[in-house]
Amino acid sequence: MKNVILVGMMSSGKSTLGKKLARLLNYKFVDLDKLIEKDQQSDIPALFAHKGEPYFREVESRLLKEQSSQQGIVLASGGGTPCFHDNMAFIKTMGISVFLDVPAANLAKRIRSHGKDDRPILSGAPSLEETLQSKINERLPYYSQADIVIKGEVEANHLLEMLHPLL
Repeated sequence: MKNVILVGMMSSGKSTLGKKLARLLNYKFVDLDKLIEKDQQSDIPALFAHKGEPYFREVESRLLKEQSSQQGIVLASGGGTPCFHDNMAFIKTMGISVFLDVPAANLAKRIRSHGKDDRPILSGAPSLEETLQSKINERLPYYSQADIVIKGEVEANHLLEMLHPLL
């Protein structure tokens, strides 16, 4: 029973797809961002504002590593999780890593439709799409190490078919 770890940019669908996939596999769904908020008793924008990104990344890495003892989980990582503290190498030891590769234009559309300004990494960005593309370019060396790369949209059933031989 191998774990499945979803990586990719914010709004790439890690949590939405992760919940569906966990149901199909009869696994537990774990959202790393929710674990951070519970652990710190603070939402992520407030954590960034009051303690800064380096503190946030330390907490994120610690909580990621705490999940390694679990079996049968689908974990939705944060968008930047793989890029700090050798987390991508660690993720690859936890189970099967899946990169949800969604174009910047699609991410921007999803973020705009979400209607909340809860993405501290995008605060004050003059062009949402350009900022997202820049982040994608910066993070791609980490994301591309995933065991499976999914370009564009994917349904949970299709991802399950792709994962089945690896589980």
